[in-house]
Amino acid sequence: MKKAIFTLIFGVTTLAAFAQEQAIYSQYQVFPVLVNPGYTGFEDQHQFLANARSTWTGFPGKPTDFTVMYNGPVGEKLALGGALFSEKIGDMSTLKLQFNYAFRFRIQKAQIGIGLSTEFINRRADPDLLNHPLVDPNDDVLESLTDGQQIFDASIGTHLLYDDRFFLSIALPNTVRARLDDVPVDEQTSQPSLFEHYIFQVGYIVNMKNQNFKLVPSLAFRQIRDTPFQVDLNLQGRFLDDKLIAGLTYRPSNSGSVVFLLGSKFKSLQLFYSYDVSFSQFQQYNGGSHELTAAFTLPRKAPKNPESQNLYE
Repeated sequence: MKKAIFTLIFGVTTLAAFAQEQAIYSQYQVFPVLVNPGYTGFEDQHQFLANARSTWTGFPGKPTDFTVMYNGPVGEKLALGGALFSEKIGDMSTLKLQFNYAFRFRIQKAQIGIGLSTEFINRRADPDLLNHPLVDPNDDVLESLTDGQQIFDASIGTHLLYDDRFFLSIALPNTVRARLDDVPVDEQTSQPSLFEHYIFQVGYIVNMKNQNFKLVPSLAFRQIRDTPFQVDLNLQGRFLDDKLIAGLTYRPSNSGSVVFLLGSKFKSLQLFYSYDVSFSQFQQYNGGSHELTAAFTLPRKAPKNPESQNLYE
């Protein structure tokens, strides 16, 4: 029985480590820059962000993710960002270095950001895995993985906000992907089509100024490399000039799941917590998924030339 459980855990976590190159965040609707490079510098301020996520809490070999990120404007039109991402799944560790580049502009009431991200990914298996009695020490794949698997990846994205109400977000991960190592892993070698992987979100901000309240319904579709297709039905309530934010997400696929979101903004500091729970039978073997984000923002330095201030604003 223990052997079967270990085999199941090892198989699932190893496949997840190989397949999933885009982190699965639940708080992308609050911080779109986590999944869309087109949102880099979109708020026209410098943002420092730290995100931690524990998936399937209490289950052996559970995924644990950490992300630190910066994004902000460079001049009136350009924005830059960078991120460091680490993940631990079973005996597999992933480290990703990401750079974001974005161009921002306005067309009448439409505020638009178009961005590109380049990523350098390193995966490594724990060398002690080769000493486990259930693992073949002569396995070429695992032996190579202890030295690390390197991947270059690039994604593109755009974010649009019209009249401070309607928003549309499209990200295309894995637009360009190349292996930088000699690990003998069988996988697709042909170049994927441009829209094979995508993250799409559309929503509307209902601003009830008299009640100092905003209601934000949105719909998201996610098709990420080697990950099941996912639909998110989101609803947010923002109270007291966004000082208190509560949200609910329902995912009908895979027996269904819900995400509860609670956050607060105080001056330049933002804190958000979310909890994912599934309706599938697997939920009885774990304590759900927890995600926590802390963000700190600084205003953009005013341009020396007052005439240039209206180029973006």
